[in-house]
Amino acid sequence: MLHSNNFHFLRFLAASLVIVGHSYPLTGRPDLIEKLSLGLFPTGHIAVCIFFVISGYCVMQSRLQSTSVYAYLMKRVVRIFPGLLGALIFCIVGVGAFNTTLSLTDYFTTPQTYYFLDNLKLYPPTHRDLPGVFLSNPLSIVNGSLWTLAYEFTMYVVLVIIVWFFQNRWNTFVALFSVFFVVYCTFFTFFYATRTLPVIHLDVFHSIDFGIYFLLGMLMYVYRNQVPLKGTLALVLFAAWMMTYLVAETGLIPLSAIVWVRYFSLSYIVLYLAFLKSPFNSFGNYGDFSYGIYIYGFPVQQSIIALLGKQTPAYQVTLLAFIIVLPLAWISWNYIEQPAMRLKRFFK
Repeated sequence: MLHSNNFHFLRFLAASLVIVGHSYPLTGRPDLIEKLSLGLFPTGHIAVCIFFVISGYCVMQSRLQSTSVYAYLMKRVVRIFPGLLGALIFCIVGVGAFNTTLSLTDYFTTPQTYYFLDNLKLYPPTHRDLPGVFLSNPLSIVNGSLWTLAYEFTMYVVLVIIVWFFQNRWNTFVALFSVFFVVYCTFFTFFYATRTLPVIHLDVFHSIDFGIYFLLGMLMYVYRNQVPLKGTLALVLFAAWMMTYLVAETGLIPLSAIVWVRYFSLSYIVLYLAFLKSPFNSFGNYGDFSYGIYIYGFPVQQSIIALLGKQTPAYQVTLLAFIIVLPLAWISWNYIEQPAMRLKRFFK
């Protein structure tokens, strides 16, 4: 595979797609892509799945190149938590103080305001809101993007266990993964039902759903020298994915079959595009703003809706959010995320 890649650009697009996707439910409107995909693939979900495929590939590379499990995990910690802490403080001091219906004295003296920092745990029982904030919006959630970070970090830990058990025995892992995937598809209705994992409070279906994308990205790294990345194969897989819609609508296969095919089609297409030679290969030279866009987009969109009203068209919310979020992402990268990532050298 080529040394240059489009990972930074694809993550930027995925983070931008999250903002687009959130503009619909936050203004009380139906998601157009979700409607076109028969309710199976909301815009924001597309973006998160892209993130997990890329993460699986890149984090697997990080683990195998790290000198120890400790070094690997600390790299992940410094990548997630400093930026997250900055976003939480921004939500409390900036977004919350500007939008709360309470007086500033009451807002900053009530303990509920600071309970919002529970989100730093990644696994809180609930993602708390801020007192008096966004009560007139269609949704009162302050930062609805944070919930996926727990699934991401969980996969970082799961990867440690997988490498420990299966390093140099990847064919065995593929065989076990294949068996699990067949069981998952066979009992899809059971797994799709709302169930929560104890202690870490994660939804079972989302854990499996995101996990499959992550594991497929991971396996693409493991077999990077055996799996060819070709445009013709990407087109064939995309066509197969679209064909399942036509067949499912006839009733010959369940709608869930679309999801099963999508795992492999989307994962391959994402990594094909990631290593496609393009002008965007050097996109990362300017910084990695995807995380900042992701963690600041939601509260900024909520603030725009609180200020202009829920009748504001979704495209206007999206455009205004980009204007505000891009500088915030730039600040987050240059003054929080990148300085924190320099600490990686202490964990070699």
